[in-house]
Amino acid sequence: MSTQPDGTGWDTPTIEVRVYRGGELVQRELCESETEAGQVLAAWAEIDDVTCQVDDLSYHHRPGDVLEPEPAVLGDEDDPRDVPEGSDQGG
Repeated sequence: MSTQPDGTGWDTPTIEVRVYRGGELVQRELCESETEAGQVLAAWAEIDDVTCQVDDLSYHHRPGDVLEPEPAVLGDEDDPRDVPEGSDQGG
């Protein structure tokens, strides 16, 4: 189980193991520890044509972690204020 920055625990599994056979997903297992994920991998290790992918889901974004887009900066040639009045080039 992962922990929040304040030290309290989350009740969600933190490691996802996906098992593919012949390119098709045959099992998806959510694990609470690396040991548990290792046991899932070991159970599939002897089977031919099996590929496993393991993802760590423990990183959780906090509101301040997500970057907000900055306004686009127009280049001089893109600035509509540079178009002479009466010109048909403006918007």
